[in-house]
Formats: sequence, structure tokens, C-alpha cells
Amino acid sequence: MKRVISIYCLVVLISLPLSAQNKNFSELKNIYLGQTSPGNKPKIFAEGIVNTENLVYANVTFNPQFTEAAWTLNTADTTVNHGGIVISKYENGHWSEPKEVCFLNSAYNHRCPYYGLDGKRLYFQGNFKADQGWDQNEKFYYVEKTSEGWSNSTLLDTIFNKYFVHWQFSLDEKNNMYFGGELRGKENTGGIYFSEYDNGKYKEPKLIFKNTELPDAVFAPAISPNCDYILFVRIHPRGSTNPRIFSIYISFKQNENEWTKPQELGAILNMDGNQPRISPDGKYIFFVDNESKAYWVSSSIIEELRPKE
Repeated sequence: MKRVISIYCLVVLISLPLSAQNKNFSELKNIYLGQTSPGNKPKIFAEGIVNTENLVYANVTFNPQFTEAAWTLNTADTTVNHGGIVISKYENGHWSEPKEVCFLNSAYNHRCPYYGLDGKRLYFQGNFKADQGWDQNEKFYYVEKTSEGWSNSTLLDTIFNKYFVHWQFSLDEKNNMYFGGELRGKENTGGIYFSEYDNGKYKEPKLIFKNTELPDAVFAPAISPNCDYILFVRIHPRGSTNPRIFSIYISFKQNENEWTKPQELGAILNMDGNQPRISPDGKYIFFVDNESKAYWVSSSIIEELRPKE
């Protein structure tokens, strides 16, 4: 049974800063917010639209129909901040001016949006802005598409409440969940978890990449559309011999329960990276650099790392 959060669920729209408003959105006709393909070299994505003076907190994600794009800004402004989700829609042959959408009430942050690959749901993380105790840390919510817009916000599943989670998560085409977290109060339980979606419920999460095996924390997973590889992030502490602060890693699925040894993408990207996202058609990889700017690059860059059959 779905658990519906019985709180204020009115969608609130807030205009974005002037930099985005000055764009001529009627000219943005390409499905990727009107942008030209970057090829095999990373390129800043949607300058003045996604990348503004407010920078990016949670990376851009598209629905599988490429009629919506969502992300979260990174700014200290009191109305537009990483407490809300920004959405632009492809309507009448072009993209609309981005608007901040708040599904929960003003006491909540909600961020890290992710469109399900079935096109029916928009998932996000929500938590109280003030410190309300351990039970009010970040949780997974979703809203569903209806004929009138979005449904009420629903808590995804209470099975995840015993985990401390932070930053982005990802779902595959079967709605299986991949997230970075750790069991509350238990040491050496951190890493990337997988939870199978079965008959409307999530099964007990399994740890597939451990912080104890990849020190300095791993988090922010992004699963590919056909589940053949996964991207995630590793933190390198300041002052370490490795100059990277956030680095993106890739692992390829070998069978139902095994993954290849993770490989770093820093040398291929020629830069650091965080919060990877993979486009619904699998053609592009999106990521955020250490300066909170969103980039994109062709997913063909990973082919030289793919195991040979």
C-alpha cells in the first residue's frame, strides 16, 4: 500500500533569476534544452539556463520522453535554493522558462530529482530544513503524472528509513533502487546499495560497493538505462596525493550479482566530476565539476573501458 504524505502538496512555482529569464526560450528546440552535442570532450551544459550564477546543486535529469528537464540550483537565496526543484518543459516546439517547483511544504528541502524510466514518476529527496532528529533526515519521495499535473507526494518506502542517505540516487527500468548510504549507528556499512523492486515493494538493500574497499566514501550512483554499467562518485580528501576532490568511477555488470572492478574516469574526462547522470536514451553522461557547473559528454567515452567479450 502506498503511503501518502498528508501535508501541503500544492505545487508552487517561483520565477528564476534574471539570467535565465533573459534567454529566448522559443529558440530552444533540441530535445536537450536546445544544446549542440558535445562529442567526446566534456562541454558545459546549457550555459545561462542550467548553469547560471547560482550554479548547480543537483544535476540535470530528463524524462524519457524528453519533454521535461529537472535540476536543483546551488545558491544561498531564500526563495531559489537547494530546497526546491527546477523544471523546464518542452511545449509547443520549444523549452519553457525554468520554474522552481515545491511539492512539499516550506518546512522541507527537496532536491536531487530523478525521472523514472517508465515516464510515470518524478522522484526526489526530501527532509526538514531544521534539525528535527534522526527520523527527519533525507528520505525518498515521488510524485506521479496525472491528467491534472502531479499527484500528492508519496514516501517511496519505509525500508530506506534506517539508512543515512545523501545526494543523488538512481532507478533502473524495473524501478530497482541504487543509492549511497549507511546503516544508522553501524560502522563500516557505507557504500552503494541496491534494492530490488518486487510486487510494489522494495526488498532489503544489498551493499554492492563498500566504502571499506574503496576508502574515502562512495556515493551518488547513476545506473545506465539497460543496466549494463553504473557510475558513482568517490571522495578524495583535500591534501591527499590524488589532487581530485570528487572523482567519477565506472563499473560494468558481469552477471546478476557481480560487477567489474571500478575504474576512474578522471583521465578520460580530463577533469574531476561529481553527480553523474546518464540520459534516458543512453547517449550522454552528465556530471558536475568541483566548481558546481554542469557538463555533458558522449557516453561513447566509456567504450575503451568496457570488458572485451
